[in-house]
Amino acid sequence: MSSFLEPNKGVRPLRRAAATASAALVVAVVVLTAVAAGAGVGNSRQIMVTNTGCAKGWNAPRSGAVAFDVTNRTPTTVDVQLLGTGSSRVYAEIFTLAAGTTRPLSATLEPGLYHWQCASVDQALWTSVSRRVSGTAVANPTPWYIPVGPDDLDAAVLTYRNSVTIGLVSLVGDTDRLKALVDRGDLEAAKAQWLVAHLDYERLGAAYDTFGPFDTEIDGRPNGLPGGVHDPQFTGFLRVEYELWHNSSPAAVEPSVAQLDADVRGLQAAFPHQIMLNTDLPLRAHEILENALQFELTGETDQGSNTNLATVSANIQGTQATVAALEPILGPRDPQLLTSVTAGLASLQELVDRYRMPDGWWVPVQSLDTSEREQLDGAVSSLLEQLSIIPGSLRLFSVGAD
Repeated sequence: MSSFLEPNKGVRPLRRAAATASAALVVAVVVLTAVAAGAGVGNSRQIMVTNTGCAKGWNAPRSGAVAFDVTNRTPTTVDVQLLGTGSSRVYAEIFTLAAGTTRPLSATLEPGLYHWQCASVDQALWTSVSRRVSGTAVANPTPWYIPVGPDDLDAAVLTYRNSVTIGLVSLVGDTDRLKALVDRGDLEAAKAQWLVAHLDYERLGAAYDTFGPFDTEIDGRPNGLPGGVHDPQFTGFLRVEYELWHNSSPAAVEPSVAQLDADVRGLQAAFPHQIMLNTDLPLRAHEILENALQFELTGETDQGSNTNLATVSANIQGTQATVAALEPILGPRDPQLLTSVTAGLASLQELVDRYRMPDGWWVPVQSLDTSEREQLDGAVSSLLEQLSIIPGSLRLFSVGAD
């Protein structure tokens, strides 16, 4: 199951090393000097970034709307942020302010303590003294956000990779058992075991893109292949599904299961060395269910087992694992979204579970009536809208005046 790719060009590096003394390194020291040009709503202030200090002598405006014109007079590109003192909250930012350029930076500020922070492309970081914005409360202050650093994203990806590693252990064991049943000629038992192993794979979710060619080998579809379901390039779970549910002999199924088992073991061996970018997890949080909506709820992937709704159930669990890995960074930044997404996933799981029959098999998606199909499609679509907000909530793209 191939994931849809999201553009990554807006992702900005957030790691900033502290400035250190080095005789071999010439560091451009950044200064942010605010020249007062009035107070209160509608303020206009000239901000100069030079190489002689950091925000030396800057003066705070009064509460309300303020417009800054920020000029970079250093020879390097800088990032300029206005933060709330005593927290990591950013209220305004210009990212990648090129040398010799001026750009606007606007914010509507509540009363309180603020300071400026400037970072150069050589990873040096400077912080100004704090100044108090005085005045009255404002009706619609600029929303703050907490930047997500690479260490935060690295920790989320590590959590997720650990869950995938555990899932691969289950996948290998269950695929081994599937192979053993086929080798014994017990194809009826193999059908039930096929579903167990296939759902193991479908729960791995956001790692699909990381798996590279293994994904096509293990869970590829016959679409577009010259020989269709009989094409030699059609391998993996869906090939085995087709053969099991189209009355193939054990001798005919054995090579396909053996290839599947080998590919699954190959993936387990390769996964520790496969790269998942730390920005991939939040960007792909919605893609598991996006694929479920496109391929499973339409029945496109069905090769005879009628288990698309079982796959949707596994995809929900895969999405839950993705959200769980992101919870430590999403919770402090958008608790309402986290709560809504968590509840939405649980509600969708309950809805899908209604179609599981007492014998453990599932109602075929093709047998759903119009009302049932619309209810499922609507629930998934609504949840996808929320999941797609996650990258923006974590500010993975350039923000502020960019």
